[in-house]
Amino acid sequence: MLQFDYRKSVDLPLGIPISLPGCLPGAAGMADWSLDARSSTCQTSASEATGAGPVDRMNKEHDPFRMFLLGPFALVDAEGRSVTPKSKKAQALLAMLALSARGSRSRIWLRDKLWSDRSDDQAAASLRQALLDIHKTLGPARDLLIADKNTVWLDMDRLVLDTELVVRTKRSADQITDELLEGIDIRDPEFEDWLTLERQNWYSRLNVGQVHDVFEPRQQPSRDIAKHSALLPLTGAPDVPRQGKPAEIASSNPYRRPADGDWQWVMVLQPPIVVGVGEGGQIAATRFQNLIAKAITDGLAIGVSDLSFTLPDIEESEQRISLPMCLQLRLTFDGDMVMIELVMKHLINNRIHWLSSQAINRTQFERGEFGTAAALISQAVDQLAYFLETQANDSRLSQDGLLIDAVNAIFRLSRSDLDNAERRLEEQIQQPRSSTFAWLSFIRTFQVGQRFNALDAHLIEEAQAYARKALELDPQNSVSLALVGHVHSFLFGEYDYAANLFEKSIRLNPALPLSWDLYAMLHCYAGQPDKAVAMARWVQELGVYSPHKYYFDTTKCIAAALAGDHAAAIAAGEEALRARPNFNSLLRYLTSSHAHSNNLGGAQHYLQRLEAVEGGFSINAFRGSGYPLLDTGGGQILIDGLLKAGAKLR
Repeated sequence: MLQFDYRKSVDLPLGIPISLPGCLPGAAGMADWSLDARSSTCQTSASEATGAGPVDRMNKEHDPFRMFLLGPFALVDAEGRSVTPKSKKAQALLAMLALSARGSRSRIWLRDKLWSDRSDDQAAASLRQALLDIHKTLGPARDLLIADKNTVWLDMDRLVLDTELVVRTKRSADQITDELLEGIDIRDPEFEDWLTLERQNWYSRLNVGQVHDVFEPRQQPSRDIAKHSALLPLTGAPDVPRQGKPAEIASSNPYRRPADGDWQWVMVLQPPIVVGVGEGGQIAATRFQNLIAKAITDGLAIGVSDLSFTLPDIEESEQRISLPMCLQLRLTFDGDMVMIELVMKHLINNRIHWLSSQAINRTQFERGEFGTAAALISQAVDQLAYFLETQANDSRLSQDGLLIDAVNAIFRLSRSDLDNAERRLEEQIQQPRSSTFAWLSFIRTFQVGQRFNALDAHLIEEAQAYARKALELDPQNSVSLALVGHVHSFLFGEYDYAANLFEKSIRLNPALPLSWDLYAMLHCYAGQPDKAVAMARWVQELGVYSPHKYYFDTTKCIAAALAGDHAAAIAAGEEALRARPNFNSLLRYLTSSHAHSNNLGGAQHYLQRLEAVEGGFSINAFRGSGYPLLDTGGGQILIDGLLKAGAKLR
């Protein structure tokens, strides 16, 4: 089974994944979806920092522990008694879990970091002994540390970290005299490398005031979800220096490729307009602008010329700034809110082609938590893609337009469309781009899922080769990371590796709905549909105007069906079916959910359509197709519904 854990509940306002307002999670820098394990810690630390009363979730019933990571490691219980294990490696193990994004690590990862010089069997035995030592020290509270055969995790809802209090009090690095995990001497090179990186992250977090946040929905009390909204934390595009000579600035801009033909088409980003900016606002504006550029370059495979970095060069503009459209960001700070407006307009006459806006909390925006405003970026990319596909009359655009045409063909799903998309992508291999190979690999998942091709060795080899090439060409391309992650989860069942790819993709570009959507499907494959349902809600926020919205509705249908919420599955599935009436994946889940809802007439109607699309359908053939998740609890729900509807066993 899998080696990662997504354990938390998903009672989310508006279904949007959030981190606690005003809360900066841990310093590890690895992204994850399932609940910010440090959100409760941040709540308690925030209360202490402001003198406010304790947060409800941190009460005696939860028996909070305190972990000290600054200076010598220590762990104390609610009564102040030390429960610190004596073994340095046991202490290191607890610290590594606490500093991970979700409070959990796979056993393999822990063994590699703490016992890298031992054989697998010896390392596994040493890890078991360390876990036993920790449980003995914790005594009756041993359930603070939980382990199964693949994963070890801490119950972070019962743990307060001293690092969070430091962040909440906004102390700078020169005010902190204690070193992170001071004096912890493990003498394993893998651990030392990890510790060095963690210390760098910690000091960067203090100095910059911005951490690579995690993307996990926070456990919340019951509430009227119609009256609440929440913000998704942003991390992603790297900061770009804004000082120096124009030539130096231009060369430092990560979104401007050399004039070597890599980008045949360039989109102009005009300098942002900022009104009423306060301390931290300009930095946040730059981050948001950088995220726009990242979303365009990764999603559409065209270049971006950000005029914030350098004065436009007329001669260069004539050669490279070819698209007649530009984007401009406008930020209006007013009181405790900021209005974010994003406009697409014609470069020559400034005529507005598209405009959208979103108001969010000012403090959260200045902290880099863009939340629902990230949907503006997703919408802008969709609008630009639509322009490239339908409104650009320049014949030279046809070559670069192949990628957009190919992607749209993929999502039309028919066998001929997939073949057409593959031909179009293969035509672009002479000018290799990461996303080209990633989409070629991704096509294989559709061919298997639609049962157009059997899961044979040749298809696997092709998918692996394309996926490997995509990451070799650009390991920072958020779209490629998401697509390759899906290939490894759907075709290969490598959930832990795929999770790392999704986390990196989301960290680089949290405005990409496809990353979140495919990550939701990973949760379905891993038998955690509740998490997938929460994530699917957030995808619908990001991709509400996407031309591929039906695909996101399909994920919501699948997740809800696997979670046993058949009414929600039917609503989402039938909405998606309007756009893709022959999508056999939808037909499977609609058949099952109608059967579970005791609407056998509706179930048999969809089963007949499924049999017509697939040329006959049977449970045994479905099981033999390589489709993941069938061995999970949700998978059994799916099979039971299909059988109830009258599906043939063989």
